[in-house]
Amino acid sequence: MKQMKDILLTMLTPMLWGSTYIIASVLIPIQRPVFVAFMRAFPIGLILLLYYRKLPKGIWILKSLILGSLNIGIFFLFLFIAAYRLPGGIASIIGSVQPVFVIFFSWVLLKEKPTMRSYAAIVMMVTGVILLLFKQQMAIDVWGVLAALCGAVVMALGVVLTKYWGKPEGISQMVFTSWQLFFGSLILIPAVFIMEGSIPALTPVNIAGLAVLGVVNTGLAYYLWFRGIEILSPVRVSLLSPVNPLTAFVLGYVVLGQSISPVQLVGVAIIIASIFVSQKKTAKAG
Repeated sequence: MKQMKDILLTMLTPMLWGSTYIIASVLIPIQRPVFVAFMRAFPIGLILLLYYRKLPKGIWILKSLILGSLNIGIFFLFLFIAAYRLPGGIASIIGSVQPVFVIFFSWVLLKEKPTMRSYAAIVMMVTGVILLLFKQQMAIDVWGVLAALCGAVVMALGVVLTKYWGKPEGISQMVFTSWQLFFGSLILIPAVFIMEGSIPALTPVNIAGLAVLGVVNTGLAYYLWFRGIEILSPVRVSLLSPVNPLTAFVLGYVVLGQSISPVQLVGVAIIIASIFVSQKKTAKAG
């Protein structure tokens, strides 16, 4: 029962992330991906850091900078480039190939050899994602696709390194999350001015969107994500990621009135089945 609770809590993260694309396009349509990436992480990271008043020491300063850059800074940069260049939930669909890279990095760093159930879950996931892309009447931006793929690779490496290094003894998961949010966002400060030139004017709606992204889709979501990585295996956690495009498609249908074809509904069913297969596999293995 506790194991199922941990899975469900971790699953909340890709559900929240699936709403990021709609929030960005509807509430923050400013076409400033670097600035939005920075504002998603820095304020909540600074608030948490000031609240807990615990800083990394020794080697953990460097580790926090590396993990924060992979899981937060660089990943957010690629994510919002993809979100602004690719319509709908296409960015989240392409990014859902992340488990493939997680399995590879886990094999290399954690010596976790993939099983047949891992391969089966990935084949099902990719099949479901392809069906979700069926009959998309839109031009696909190449740079947006590359950004989404790069984001998947970067995040996958961050996920595995988070498990590989663990966290300092006596440090809570929330403090560990605050380190990554804060240090990861620092690398975006020069990028904001170099790549975009200045800070844009924001409307109250833009500010509300950034607040939701920061508090809910980042602070809460990453706490649950890192907690899941610590308790479960990186592969197991990453195989929950198809919930991300699934959520994006459902929200697109409900909020934006986008249509879903019967073929895409089959893709949804296959993705849900792939999640069941992946979790069943790791539950038996663990």
